[in-house]
Amino acid sequence: MRLNNEELYNFFVEKEILALYHANTVGTAATYFSSGGILSRGYVEAKGLFQTPQSSDDIDKVLDVWNDIFIDTTDLHSYFNRENHYGPVLFELDRELIKDESFEIWITKNNPIYWKKETPLEQRYFQDIDELKDKWDGIQRQRKMITIRNANGPILFNYVRRIIVDDPKVSITDGYDKIHVFNQMFHRIKATIPDDHQLKGKFIMRTCGSCWCTDNYLNQRSSSEIKRLFLD
Repeated sequence: MRLNNEELYNFFVEKEILALYHANTVGTAATYFSSGGILSRGYVEAKGLFQTPQSSDDIDKVLDVWNDIFIDTTDLHSYFNRENHYGPVLFELDRELIKDESFEIWITKNNPIYWKKETPLEQRYFQDIDELKDKWDGIQRQRKMITIRNANGPILFNYVRRIIVDDPKVSITDGYDKIHVFNQMFHRIKATIPDDHQLKGKFIMRTCGSCWCTDNYLNQRSSSEIKRLFLD
C-alpha cells in the first residue's frame, strides 16, 4: 500500500538512513544517463530504449511491478562484502526524494522474486507506517525494497549524490580480442556523459578492503556474465 511520504521521510531520519541506492548494469545505466534519470523497466521498454535483460523480467510483469523503480535503503555491496547482483553501477540518492509527493512509494516485505501470483498485497507490502515501524528491525535489509510505483517518468538526477562504479579487475576474451573490462566500461560511460552533463564529476570508483567482490568477479562470474554486467 502507498505510504505517507512525510511520515516515511521522518521515519528514515529517525533510523539515520541518509541515502538510498539503485544498482544496475552499465548498459542500463547508460540509458539512464541519456534519458535524464532512473527509469522503470516498463518505461524503458515502452520507449524502445535499451536495458540489460534480467531473469525476473517475465515474472515482474505478472506480479505488477514491471512499471516500478526499485531502491534499497543500504549499499548492499558494502553491507554484504560482495558485488551487487543487479549490477556494478550504484546510484546513491539523497533521501529527500521521499518528500516528493509525485512519487507513490510502497515498501516490500520480501523481494518479488519470492512472491507468487496469488500472494496477497498485505504479504507483499507494508500496509502503513505503523506496521513498518513495528516490523522494520525484524526483516532483512535486502528484503525491504522501496518501490516507486507506476513510475511514468525518471527519478531525476538532481537527487543523485554520487555514482559508485565497480572495477572487476578482470579481462575477458571476445573472439580474438582481449578486453580489459574496466577500461572498456570507462570509455562507454565517458561517451554518454558530455562535459555539460549534470552527473559530471559525481563518479567515483569503489575501493574495497575486506570484500569478496574481486574474487567473485574473477572466479564466480563467467565471461558472458561479466560481459552482460559491464559491456553489453
